[in-house]
Amino acid sequence: VTGSALPRAHPAAPSNRKSDIGGTSLSCSQEDPTMFVVGTESGLVLKCSTLSNELPMDKGVKVQFRSPVTLVYSAHSGPVYDTHFSPKHRNLFLTASTDATIRLYNALQPKPFQVLEPVAGYIFAVRWSTARPLVFAATTSNGALLVYDLKKSRVSPVLHLATNTHRSPAYTLAFNGRRGDLLCTGDAKGTVKVWKLSEGLV
Repeated sequence: VTGSALPRAHPAAPSNRKSDIGGTSLSCSQEDPTMFVVGTESGLVLKCSTLSNELPMDKGVKVQFRSPVTLVYSAHSGPVYDTHFSPKHRNLFLTASTDATIRLYNALQPKPFQVLEPVAGYIFAVRWSTARPLVFAATTSNGALLVYDLKKSRVSPVLHLATNTHRSPAYTLAFNGRRGDLLCTGDAKGTVKVWKLSEGLV
């Protein structure tokens, strides 16, 4: 994506419209195959569509590709390392950033409706549970695995685990698609662990 793909009036639009915006994460809607969100190095979160008919702002290029960007969300103050659409709610998605926040967005609104600051370090990954619509997990730069249940608390994780003993960053996680009580994490040392959640979280 280039800067010319952003609305000219948006405050995050670069002064140099030809500058590139590096994508760091992408998540597709499970309800609408044409919609996806992109997290970027600059902290921007972009809603995109494969059906977009928007023309780029830069008229000086010889070949004009359609801009996929349809909405620019409120930006993080650091790179966005992960984005994830809810498998249970059409317009709900999560973002994780080096600004130590997890954000919950409604895809139709530019501002997040919930911002969580669980730890002092980076948030590297976020994933919605495949079993429960209000449960999601996140991993951090100090190796923590955080599990949230928004039905029980909209502020604090209901589960806080250390994925390793050496506090290495946990870069990734995923819920099992068939068994919602299982999720796995991967850390900087190359260790993959599978965790079994309690019945209250599935």
